[in-house]
Amino acid sequence: MKKAVIDLNCDMGESFGRYKLGMDEEVIKLISSANVGCGFHGGDPHVMRKTVTMAKEHGVGVGAHPGLPDLIGFGRRELKVTPEELQDYFIYQIGALKAFVEMEGMRLQHVKMHGALLDMALVDERLAVAVCEVTKKIDPGLIWLTHSGLRTSEIGKDMGLKIVEEYYADRAYNPDKTLVSRKITGSVIKDPQEISRRIRQLIETGTATSIDGKTLKMEYDSICVHGDTPGALEMIRSIRNILAEHSISVKPLAEIL
Repeated sequence: MKKAVIDLNCDMGESFGRYKLGMDEEVIKLISSANVGCGFHGGDPHVMRKTVTMAKEHGVGVGAHPGLPDLIGFGRRELKVTPEELQDYFIYQIGALKAFVEMEGMRLQHVKMHGALLDMALVDERLAVAVCEVTKKIDPGLIWLTHSGLRTSEIGKDMGLKIVEEYYADRAYNPDKTLVSRKITGSVIKDPQEISRRIRQLIETGTATSIDGKTLKMEYDSICVHGDTPGALEMIRSIRNILAEHSISVKPLAEIL
């Protein structure tokens, strides 16, 4: 059954100090939900404030994108942390962004794990339980945005969180629906035509094709594009055009649930 409404989310607000990452000022005009870096893997107080202000201006829902404390590795390297430490990281990051959001008279919409943190939570269920638990304690109304068909979605649902599953437009999938490691050639999809093919397949058949050619059934209400993927702006425009062709509206997560 074809969907009538889909959320289009993007990681942003990940610049830091003098270092610029992504095309946030242009991308935010085309998406419906922003996953905002909270200072650990990327982002800083000034970038957070600016990103939240832009989101408000364009009617974009704001979500926290907490990551590991690893600026130099952009949160894409695994660190040995305990569930308790991880909960503190979440409270620190989500709390900071929540303050900026509320200063603008908005409400924080969702939480989405960043980078290696997600990979770790998929392997160690204690970590997945810890982050879901603390997210609910911070605000039980927060939406848990996570991979389609993976354990992090099931755990969040079991703990009473509002769940939205997402499809990654610009990342290759393994047969088990995890993302192909960025160390492997072809893990990041950069060709706009390939992105278009993938999106048409997703919305017309509800499936994706894994890197080894298997057909995967995908549950999703949101589509993600990474702001630091080369050609991200062109990709998002292409996705918007395809959704429009299929009479699918783009709205923030809070308006879908």
